[in-house]
Amino acid sequence: MKRIFVFGSKSALPLKEFLEVFFRDLGISVEEINYNLYCDVLVIYDIFDKKLMNSLKNYINNFSPSVIIANGDVKDVNLLFDMDINFTLITVGLNPRCTVTASSIVYEEQGYRFNYCVQRAFNNLKGQLIEPMEIPVEIKTSEQYNIYNSLFAVTLLTLFKEREKFFESPVIIGV
Repeated sequence: MKRIFVFGSKSALPLKEFLEVFFRDLGISVEEINYNLYCDVLVIYDIFDKKLMNSLKNYINNFSPSVIIANGDVKDVNLLFDMDINFTLITVGLNPRCTVTASSIVYEEQGYRFNYCVQRAFNNLKGQLIEPMEIPVEIKTSEQYNIYNSLFAVTLLTLFKEREKFFESPVIIGV
């Protein structure tokens, strides 16, 4: 079974719960970070103090997950670029410097529509190259923070799925 760990403050809890529901039927476990176990992908929502940053660095040094997905709109995430460890770092957010962003965000009564945009290429866990592209996404909820949650979820999906099977149609997320 593939394992995703979520790291962050209490603000990361809704993301963890969102991902649990999203991946429930795909055989992928979503848990809070466990400093004693390996994960396939580490998701970093935010970094809020120096002690936790040190714990995170120790975890990455000891278990070196192959991919880390981090909220690129949080300034302390940039510290991960300074680590001398071999992992793929994918940043997600509304910041145009992120690896993955959302564009053309439209609010409707039933939720949001936006384009999931890969700005810079990365390899998925199957070794396939995910090149810059846009995928239409629909979220069936009115809570705006689910745009961030969806960016994380679709990025994780691109990491776990076969490239050809994933990009056949728009992604619809019913929360």
